[in-house]
Amino acid sequence: MKLSPNDRRKLLPMLDKLAESVEELLLSGLTTASEATRQALGVSFQEASRLGLLRLGSTLRAANEELGRFTRDEAEFSRKRLSFFLNRAWLLSHGLSRALRENDEAEFDRLLWTPASNPIERLEVVTLGVVKRVSAGTFCAFEFRLRTVSPAGDIPVGHRLIWSCVFPLKPGNEIPAEGFLHLPQKQKFNAALFLEGKTLVIERAAVALDGFGGGRVSLGDASTVTAGEPFMDWQRFQSWSAAAALERIREHKPGPLDLEVEMQEEIVLDDWQIGEPAERAEQHQVIFPIVHGKTTFDAVVAPGPEGKVLHAALQALRKKKARPPLFGLLHYEMCRLVLQPLATLGKNGPEQLMLSAEKIDRAALVKALKF
Repeated sequence: MKLSPNDRRKLLPMLDKLAESVEELLLSGLTTASEATRQALGVSFQEASRLGLLRLGSTLRAANEELGRFTRDEAEFSRKRLSFFLNRAWLLSHGLSRALRENDEAEFDRLLWTPASNPIERLEVVTLGVVKRVSAGTFCAFEFRLRTVSPAGDIPVGHRLIWSCVFPLKPGNEIPAEGFLHLPQKQKFNAALFLEGKTLVIERAAVALDGFGGGRVSLGDASTVTAGEPFMDWQRFQSWSAAAALERIREHKPGPLDLEVEMQEEIVLDDWQIGEPAERAEQHQVIFPIVHGKTTFDAVVAPGPEGKVLHAALQALRKKKARPPLFGLLHYEMCRLVLQPLATLGKNGPEQLMLSAEKIDRAALVKALKF
């Protein structure tokens, strides 16, 4: 990964401070954890996300969420989960710092687990689903799962792409996370544009392609995002190859820093049933069994704001006799097929399952942010 001299100067002190903060927390114990500690991790997460350090960013997000559960004395707090992500953050911060100081680009990229980005002059995409993450008092993040509707260089039609955005949250914030989608990005568009069911034209961006048939879109200062015509041909994306997923499983060689959820599949189930939910107390999750043919998937609903909306949406789908195709993310965990439902794909386009339809008071949003 090529960093500008300015980003390199910023990143090294951040990595050193992050490693120091983790060491202090582990040495002094969780009883010393405070909102200030969470804010420090939150700042590191935001900077890592801005620089495209996705593995480090996701690690800090998970550690910060778990630390927040501890400071709020929530029953869902997991010592095992917090220890894992804090130690992973420490290893990554030290490894990335050493690679930077030694100018070892290959090692830096290996630790990042992020392929190199290539400039793309023009992309035409549509949004299939959105992942929402909320860490109270720290940040909310949205990950838009896209499909290309026209070729762009070596990227064919129907290719899977991701674009994500992160917004800091102030403690005590009562604005729904979806409200932040109406705030302007520095490229002068609102992220809510991705939810209008239209073709989106992204110009002067960069795409990092991965080895699983997908890629991630990065926007720069000169990038633009504009809405085109309403998209109608949603049926073209309602397919999934289980055979290809099985082949990827056979070829996968996990490493010590890998998580089960990092090996994901975007799937579409066109004929499915949903059963009564059950609580998985040891993991503080609610599980909806989703049956497709002879296969049962565990549709996971996590605690927190994103889980509340998804739980209500899945309960509503249980009452319907005819259900449109279901789009979601699949990963493999403890010999289970774990599914994160994101959207249903009807004739008029996707219906997002993780996003609230609650109306946003934009005046209250601006006032809360103190612009």
